[in-house]
Amino acid sequence: YQRRVHGDSGESDKNVNLPIVMWHSVFREFALGLRCGVVRDEATFVGAFGSEGLGDGNFNHPVGLCVDYSDNNHIIVVDNSNYRIVVTRRDGTFVRTFGSYGTALGQFKDPRSVCVNSAGLVIVADSGNHRVQMFSRDGTFVRAFGAHGTADDQFSHPIDVCVDGDDNIIVADHMSHKVKGFSRDGSAVLRAFGT
Repeated sequence: YQRRVHGDSGESDKNVNLPIVMWHSVFREFALGLRCGVVRDEATFVGAFGSEGLGDGNFNHPVGLCVDYSDNNHIIVVDNSNYRIVVTRRDGTFVRTFGSYGTALGQFKDPRSVCVNSAGLVIVADSGNHRVQMFSRDGTFVRAFGAHGTADDQFSHPIDVCVDGDDNIIVADHMSHKVKGFSRDGSAVLRAFGT
């Protein structure tokens, strides 16, 4: 699809083509292939990449993605049931993967969402481990924050993450029924709301 954005240098609004992940809950024909698809120009389908599996270029329940505009427009995909993050080029060509199943730092247990901040850190909502993890672009673990619980600095199945214009981290925490805002490194709670 296209999204209108305001240019960084003050130029007028322009259209930007954005890739979208499509999986079995959105498009039934993708239910068996578990692939990613790319659309642009008012939702005109232009291609798909990936297939079900464990190897490079395969996915097993991709549930979220983002685009790293400052890194060659790489597409970063949360490959949920393979417990990893997959990075591809815009055409779907495999670049790298990081993560594995587990509870250690750098491992995932039900990863759900991903975003990239302006410094290029990849931020992942690790729902099953009740935390948010941060990685460098190459997949090197940087830091994690959160623990299981319902206090404002804790998580109970975080399912979505994004950053605001100041790189503050915003997390949708599913089981605590709250949206929580953290400083850019996750060390301080800035705001939490919900019940």
